[in-house]
Amino acid sequence: MNNWLKESRDQLLETMVDFLWQQWSSLGVAGLKKSNDNRIIDLEALLLFSLSICRYDPRLFDEIIDWLFQNGHLVNVQRLQQIQKKYNFNCGPQLSAIAELLAQQSKYKLKWNGLANKYFQEEVEPLFYASDGTVLPCPQKNLSEPVFLKHGIKRGLINLRGYSQSFDINNPTRLLLKLRSLLGINARAEILCLLASEPEIQPNEAARQLSYYQKTIQTTLVEMSLSGVISSRNNKKKKYYRLNPGILDNLLKPKSLSPIWVFWPELLIITEKIWQKISQLSQIDIDDLLLNSEVLKLLKTLENNYPNNIITKTYEAKNPNDKTLNSILLTLSKNLLTKLE
Repeated sequence: MNNWLKESRDQLLETMVDFLWQQWSSLGVAGLKKSNDNRIIDLEALLLFSLSICRYDPRLFDEIIDWLFQNGHLVNVQRLQQIQKKYNFNCGPQLSAIAELLAQQSKYKLKWNGLANKYFQEEVEPLFYASDGTVLPCPQKNLSEPVFLKHGIKRGLINLRGYSQSFDINNPTRLLLKLRSLLGINARAEILCLLASEPEIQPNEAARQLSYYQKTIQTTLVEMSLSGVISSRNNKKKKYYRLNPGILDNLLKPKSLSPIWVFWPELLIITEKIWQKISQLSQIDIDDLLLNSEVLKLLKTLENNYPNNIITKTYEAKNPNDKTLNSILLTLSKNLLTKLE
């Protein structure tokens, strides 16, 4: 095993888990670390990524379930499924297991029941791993959580502590949830987040950034422009929309803090792909030549699947002549998950 590669793997895992604690603590999960930047939290992308990576942090995994039992009404389940369908995060069975637990509550039954019956796996596997990748001890079958076992995942019984707290709605990171509380679970909330972050938006690109169908965004923008809050301009065959200055500043930019919309689904699925690759490579003996070859193949795959993605753009801008895995991890850890520059 390559010791440097193993250290890099461990470092990346620590960065991802630390990032997830920051995000969820900002939403009210019991924890000390909170996000201190202006990037709007995308709840659906965050949840999908978390259910993959938090297999290495059982405490956070169960704190997220606790949060969902109190705040599951804020999740856009349709958008959640749309993101998962497109990006296929490594979390299907655990997602359906949690949806089934939520659907057992009468207030969530209609919202979560469809997702509860979506993902299963025939071969049962343990849910949790230690940070070094070894399987954490699993209970006997009769002591396992039956709902998770039904979906092919073995874990202990869930004991929710109820420690999740309310979150500060005036922090820019919670803007999406604030708007959902006001406007309901629909595309208007995401559209206003993007408009608050950008000078203007174009429907096709907005649909991609917001993970909605293009027709949904186009129709909603036309309707919203009738309010006088949003105006539009034509440029050749394209139409652009923007917020009229000052009208919604108190709602969208409290304390004059401008929020930042990040294309989280793409950023997080690329992070997961890099994590999966480095985890795989860290388990085998590999020389530098083969390692560099694997890195180049990974970069090419990411660029082909996610053209002009933020990781590739940031990486190439900062390291135009450096194609080493170390530089990729440094870009990912310091410039994206920790702070967007």
